[in-house]
Amino acid sequence: MRLILSALGLASVLICSPALAQSAPVREPKVVLVTFDGIRWEDVFRGADPVMSADKAYVEPDLYESWVKPAYLDPVNRRRALMPFVHGVMARDGVVIGDRDAGDCARVANDMWFSYPGYNEILTGRPDARIVENDDKWNENVTILEWLKKQPGFERQVQMVGTWTLFPKIVNSQRSGVPVNPRLEGRYPTDVLTARFARDALRTDRARLLYVAFGDTDELAHQGDYDQYLAAMERGDDFLRELWDMLQADPFYRDQTTLIVSTDHGRGHAPLAAWKDHSAIRYHQLNPDYDPQYNSTGVVGSGDVWFAALGPGLNPQGAGVYKGASCAETRQVAASILTLLGQDWKAFDAGAGQPFAFIAPRR
Repeated sequence: MRLILSALGLASVLICSPALAQSAPVREPKVVLVTFDGIRWEDVFRGADPVMSADKAYVEPDLYESWVKPAYLDPVNRRRALMPFVHGVMARDGVVIGDRDAGDCARVANDMWFSYPGYNEILTGRPDARIVENDDKWNENVTILEWLKKQPGFERQVQMVGTWTLFPKIVNSQRSGVPVNPRLEGRYPTDVLTARFARDALRTDRARLLYVAFGDTDELAHQGDYDQYLAAMERGDDFLRELWDMLQADPFYRDQTTLIVSTDHGRGHAPLAAWKDHSAIRYHQLNPDYDPQYNSTGVVGSGDVWFAALGPGLNPQGAGVYKGASCAETRQVAASILTLLGQDWKAFDAGAGQPFAFIAPRR
């Protein structure tokens, strides 16, 4: 009888005690990858360029005096004036690399230095020498989005939103089943819509891997509109701040989500007009009539990129290996993401770039 009463008493405690009756929330790693198309490392780490800003070919003189100079050039710390979240929170609590003035090395591994090859490399961990144009073609390669969607626990929790219309082809949404801009309904996206759909994907779809790809910076740079290019960078940085606040306010994501930020390629830095363009020597060998002035050199600097990361699963001290001989490369993004998500990246592709040295293996 005492044993029966004791059992009943224990059952009563379990039922009446919320702390015991409710199971602990499931903790599982998540990743949000964000890319900004064609942002130069010089602008990220030096802030607005004084020479470019003062050149009326790229900034109208009245805009320079009324807005660009006071907003971006007059502050003592120009890079924090332009990207306060990256150079404040991410640099303090995470990793930011790619500042060649400080000795960092960060680059793409592909030999094209433009978007389709760059995004393929980011998402597959390998450059593909067959991709030599930004063609409207379905990608033959399997991305980590496609592979991860087939893994247990990720079937409905992998998604992408992006500003460029070729992203469904790059991810091969037709074959992979990965949703890309599922709510566009025929509208050509802008970064404003991309940001909106990214927030929806997190709130509604509860993605465990979300890839957000912004594109306005590249479009504006090709147009030679430097002030609006800077403004797009500032808006992008503010999206990162808002995104991080959103993740940390949501128990599903809080302290379980790592944010990775990068770009698909850089931009030229000399002569001054080269900032509008990007492409490698190999591209000009294949297309000698495209812009003959770059046939012997390519657009120098446009293979240089940058990376930033924030959240659990990081070992910031590891970033030190990229000062000097070692170089962080875009092909390392894929394996880094899989490692952060507790997956064996070699099961995806043992020949892909290995995880960044600042990624701590999940235990």
